[in-house]
Amino acid sequence: MIVSAAAHLHAPLDRRVLAARSPGGADTVVVAGGGPAGATTALLLARQGRRVILIEREAFPRPKPCGDCLSAAATGLLRELGLLDAVLEAGAARLSAWRVRSPSGHVCHGRFDGVSALALERRVLDAVLLDAAVRAGVTVVRGRVLDLAGAAVRFRDAEGHERVVGAGLVVGADGLRSVVARRADLVRRRPRLRKVSLTTHGAGPAGGLAHGEMHVLDGACIGLAPAGSGRFNLTLVVTHRHAGELASLGPVDFLDAWLDRALAVRDRLAGLSLDRPYLASGPFDWPSRSPVARRLALVGDAAGYYDPFTGQGIYQAMEGARLLAVALEGLSLDDEQALSAGLRRYSASLRRLKAPARRVQRLVEAALAGPRRADRVLRRLAAAPAAMDRLIEVTGDLRPAAALLSPRLLSSFLFPPASEVR
Repeated sequence: MIVSAAAHLHAPLDRRVLAARSPGGADTVVVAGGGPAGATTALLLARQGRRVILIEREAFPRPKPCGDCLSAAATGLLRELGLLDAVLEAGAARLSAWRVRSPSGHVCHGRFDGVSALALERRVLDAVLLDAAVRAGVTVVRGRVLDLAGAAVRFRDAEGHERVVGAGLVVGADGLRSVVARRADLVRRRPRLRKVSLTTHGAGPAGGLAHGEMHVLDGACIGLAPAGSGRFNLTLVVTHRHAGELASLGPVDFLDAWLDRALAVRDRLAGLSLDRPYLASGPFDWPSRSPVARRLALVGDAAGYYDPFTGQGIYQAMEGARLLAVALEGLSLDDEQALSAGLRRYSASLRRLKAPARRVQRLVEAALAGPRRADRVLRRLAAAPAAMDRLIEVTGDLRPAAALLSPRLLSSFLFPPASEVR
């Protein structure tokens, strides 16, 4: 599947497509970005019988800085889309739980109820999803989006030639620094540097874990999880106050310094080699004013990023794509009034999807802010396993955020047996 997707990303653009400029290209959807959001959007719209062109700047397979985990709800979504078997055949690992370790060593176990989450390196997952889109009839072109020209997209192809393709709808799925969002003036403000990350992979015993791990430190978190096919993912996320240290030390020495503070991770990785180079990402704070505009929609990180927990990012990117496809089902792109109404429905659906998750994310972030507070909270969660399970299920998109407000669970967290809180 990886070879197939990579081959399509080197295919030349059909000259007939270039002639289909607006209004002549009003029956065409142009998707910018071939990650999970873009590939899923293109796949679903092609299944509706639409003509879809996807523009992706990178050659596949390509590495991607990411934790590689999909929240537990993504398993059901992949099954609904008919993609679960392909993802499992590509070597995806199943995760039954998450373990969170506090700065002083308190360990909480949060388990999923009757379903497994998945983990797979993005270089593999993205190629699987893109290949599915190609098989659904999507035309994939390698190129870099430069600008929007009315109802058309201007891009530079792999040979360095500038092209213009007309569209009845443009979908921006081009990530955090979305060119589409910026050209459409949908970015609310420039990011305030809050967090940066380093990601690497390796092969060894850590790749055989049946759970993911988060090690909370003062000003940082280290994630360790399987990434499929016997490999593991190691991701370090630090707050802005450590960004200068990263710049001065360089990625290798910076990660080594943090591993020296997380001995449980260092011990697990003893004798194992890590892939080079390490992949950096950040800042992550790119809010959008709206996920829609005239004949335009944003999906995935382009629609506004928030700090995810236990793999919510990929799930919400794919679910957002599904919501857009549902909102456009049966609509003609020639009918601008109907299209605008469909985009408004998508915007409302996306808000309902993301708003509760953002509130929970802010709650988790506040609860873990500072080592003393993190120790207190995680110590109580360790003594209240039902509350920890519920938190993992909510952050795994299996239950609504309101499920955290159960009086019984709140009581178990606020008033655990004294003998359990030590």
